[in-house]
Amino acid sequence: MDQNWTDKIVIVTGGGGGMGQAAAKRFADAGAKTFVFGRTLESLQESAALSPNIIPVVCDVADGASVAAAMETVLKTGTPDALIHTAGINTPDRFMAHADPSRIASEESWRKVLEINVIGVANMIQAVAKPMAANGGGKIVVVSSTAGHGYDSFAGVPYTASKWAVHGMLFTARMQLNAYGIVVSEYAPGEADTPLVKKRPVQPSAKHKEAMITCADCADAMFFIASQPHSMSIVQLPAYQPFGGMPPQITLPWMDAFEIKPR
Repeated sequence: MDQNWTDKIVIVTGGGGGMGQAAAKRFADAGAKTFVFGRTLESLQESAALSPNIIPVVCDVADGASVAAAMETVLKTGTPDALIHTAGINTPDRFMAHADPSRIASEESWRKVLEINVIGVANMIQAVAKPMAANGGGKIVVVSSTAGHGYDSFAGVPYTASKWAVHGMLFTARMQLNAYGIVVSEYAPGEADTPLVKKRPVQPSAKHKEAMITCADCADAMFFIASQPHSMSIVQLPAYQPFGGMPPQITLPWMDAFEIKPR
């Protein structure tokens, strides 16, 4: 495992906060020239303030033209050695049926989640694949979710559908890209205390948040994955969370924050 990223170039999407910001700092501290992609310059500048090795680039991963323009900025410096794709969203309206109509996922929410969480991944992989292949290869680490591996209800239907799509995309694309020396890996964290938590219909308790995976934990995991010569698929779970679906009973206080059925 090579943990020396000096003089290497890394792109981190979703780099304006949460696990993306933490990952950017982790790679920058290891010596990488780290480009952070995100939709708002203000948040990206906050990340850039963490290290002189972090360069902000405004980019909407769901917009192919925006991705192409952002890549032009990166390629002026050189070919990216790694893409760390953390960009993703969720929405408060995440049900197919609910007593409260505002909780039922709207068509707009479906489109937004799928465009960013799925098309965004495809756009970024395709954007880095060509220069990486011409340069002899590279690393791609995409954040999916345990929601794309199981059937937990609390993540919501649009989000879960998007992460299953990402898991299938990576599974299929892995060997295609490996033929060009590009190593594709998937990182599927369970409950993590990221900005997405603020989109939940019911906020977790302080005790619940303390038990979640931290953004720093996520950054360490992605750094470890990208430093490996081989493709990896890693599921990371906080100690209390089951994998593959909710059990018949789950210890409180976790259930209160999921609100799977109306009270």
